[in-house]
Amino acid sequence: MIMKGAGKFIRGPISLYQLNEFIKCGVNAVRIFAFIRHKEGKLYSKGLLPKDTHTFIKIDNKEAEQIVGLHRSHKWRSLRILEERKLIKLNVRGKGRAPEAKILLPTLH
Repeated sequence: MIMKGAGKFIRGPISLYQLNEFIKCGVNAVRIFAFIRHKEGKLYSKGLLPKDTHTFIKIDNKEAEQIVGLHRSHKWRSLRILEERKLIKLNVRGKGRAPEAKILLPTLH
């Protein structure tokens, strides 16, 4: 997975249990996981998100491709799979608007 440019990080710790469950859904699911965790890390660093919580993150085509290499043609299929497996909650905001996703999977099994 390529994260280009400065300031592209994932704030840890990262749950290996969560990561392994996303891996089972394919590389684009892992990209979605990385994107969500990246955006949550930025919110946490600004004091806008409490530690060890998840929130809805907008999955914008341009930004997701720039940060984690998630192409828009793979995004929806992966989001639907993750939603079916109850790894995320998906908030579809209407045609032409980026969906929002929130990690549901607990950090420990």
